[in-house]
Amino acid sequence: GMEAFDSVLKPLWKGIRQHRGKGLAAFLKAIGFIIPLMDAEYANYYTREVMIILLREFASPDEEMKKIVLKVVKQCVATEGVQPAYVRAEILPEFFKNFWVRRMALDRRNYRALVETTEELAKKVGASEIVTRIVEDLKDESEPYRKMVMETVEKVISSLSAADIDQRLEEQLVDGILYAFQEQTNEDTAVMLNGFGTIVSALGSRTKPYLPQICGTIKWRLNNKSAKVRQQAADLISRVAVVMRACNEEQLMGHLGVVLYEYLGEEYPEVL
Repeated sequence: GMEAFDSVLKPLWKGIRQHRGKGLAAFLKAIGFIIPLMDAEYANYYTREVMIILLREFASPDEEMKKIVLKVVKQCVATEGVQPAYVRAEILPEFFKNFWVRRMALDRRNYRALVETTEELAKKVGASEIVTRIVEDLKDESEPYRKMVMETVEKVISSLSAADIDQRLEEQLVDGILYAFQEQTNEDTAVMLNGFGTIVSALGSRTKPYLPQICGTIKWRLNNKSAKVRQQAADLISRVAVVMRACNEEQLMGHLGVVLYEYLGEEYPEVL
């Protein structure tokens, strides 16, 4: 149990206050693994203490330090004794200011770490708290960044549902995912398709008012001269069909069915 680590706590604590750079990174890494072993009261106290150092390191330009800081934040936040109100007030503002920047989407490991840590924060403070802060970035001009936002929203909503998302946020979300879907030029479309599918499924019957707009986008893209774009549109139909059925939109479904039927003469049959 935790008692086995009592002897190292003092040196570790002294270490994070004295060291900088690589030395500090090693100490933070060790603390990140010890805090989850503590009982709630101690975990809460030690998280607040280590967070002072972590918040300072949020602005570190060192890529390796960034990954370690994200990992330790994730470990601390997942611990039982850490209160949602504390995370909301002390961690989120600096976290989003320093980490949710375009550059993070360009490094594969940073991207992964940021998505996972943000998902962990959402489990502590709720989905809408996180989605509100990044929903506008679904319209960012950087495609890798939009993709990272979409993947994060998808993970947060699939693990927590869309229950605490209000109507205003829901409108922004649908608007954002439509934009991100239409603007993609990348070959790897799985993130956008999965995100779109997960979000409309989570919204369920709340998607009804947006279905004509979604179907309009699909039809428009089925007319595109690029076979890849037509294929994405056909794939998207398969993701939203279940929701259309649940919303009793048989007429829209029938219309899309006719459109697809007309495309059976497609010169690239794999599109369908």
